[in-house]
Amino acid sequence: MIHKSIIPENAELIFSWIRSRIYQWDQELYDGSNRRFELIRFIDGAFVLPILPDGRILLTRQEQPGRSEFISLPGGSFDSPDENPRDCARRELLEETGYMTNTLIEWMTYYGTNNVHTQVHYYIARDCIYEREIQGDGGEKITLFTLSFDEFLELSSDPGFHHHWNLLPILYEARLHPDKKEALKKILYGM
Repeated sequence: MIHKSIIPENAELIFSWIRSRIYQWDQELYDGSNRRFELIRFIDGAFVLPILPDGRILLTRQEQPGRSEFISLPGGSFDSPDENPRDCARRELLEETGYMTNTLIEWMTYYGTNNVHTQVHYYIARDCIYEREIQGDGGEKITLFTLSFDEFLELSSDPGFHHHWNLLPILYEARLHPDKKEALKKILYGM
């Protein structure tokens, strides 16, 4: 689902892959000259920060082909271009953890970079309850573990949490500044 596009109308689709498309277009510069520009449009996705009724945060430890083991929020790519971000978040939460919630709160959206456009939607899922066994896809080995809020903040220094580099500044600031820590705690727990 393309919610906000920065692909110019005159852009040509140059190449289409399974999870991305490459566009190119001619752009007039400020000095009147023209230059060829390029943008990769990567498939959108959603990730969830699951919080259990006792306040612990539920995370995944994953192995995937071609990658070292990593720590991640449950989540992934849209199954189709028409999938809604909230539906993707709920589906990924259930598939990768076996947990579900009635309280899914929009947290933030990451829009990629100037040359790689994607939308990664982040949600907070409070009061998650176990429903079934993990049903990840064939390319995932997933184990679950829980952390306290303070332990979650420590992930800002954990190289194994590389999958969410855009969250690292938020966690790191909360570790360093008591007011930022309380603000993040309020966002996550609604306190």
